[in-house]
Amino acid sequence: MLKKSVLIVEDEEHIAAAQSLILKVEYDVHHAKDGEEGWKKAQALKPDVVVLDIMLPKMNGLDVCKKIRSDTQLSSTKVVMVTAKDHTIDEMRGIGSGADDYIMKPFEAEELLHVVRQVLRK
Repeated sequence: MLKKSVLIVEDEEHIAAAQSLILKVEYDVHHAKDGEEGWKKAQALKPDVVVLDIMLPKMNGLDVCKKIRSDTQLSSTKVVMVTAKDHTIDEMRGIGSGADDYIMKPFEAEELLHVVRQVLRK
């Protein structure tokens, strides 16, 4: 059985490396270091899940999420927003842009894995 694919869009290398380490046990993991690259890779790879930071260079995560949601070829792609912002308004913006779930930094390994598993069940 093929592993589901996850695209991590994160500009901080140490966080991307940690996310990759956590998720690669169960998923085929890819990485993009900014919003623009994330959008291009999402179009090319058509991942099952995008783990998407909100604050990114070149294009923010909210805009990437909106582009994913407006692309018919990515309609089944799940989006998990990850951010250091811990305000309810930021969570509402993330969900409002089309995210399936939202997780805050710092996060526990089990929390990230659980959220990705959950969105894939939706």
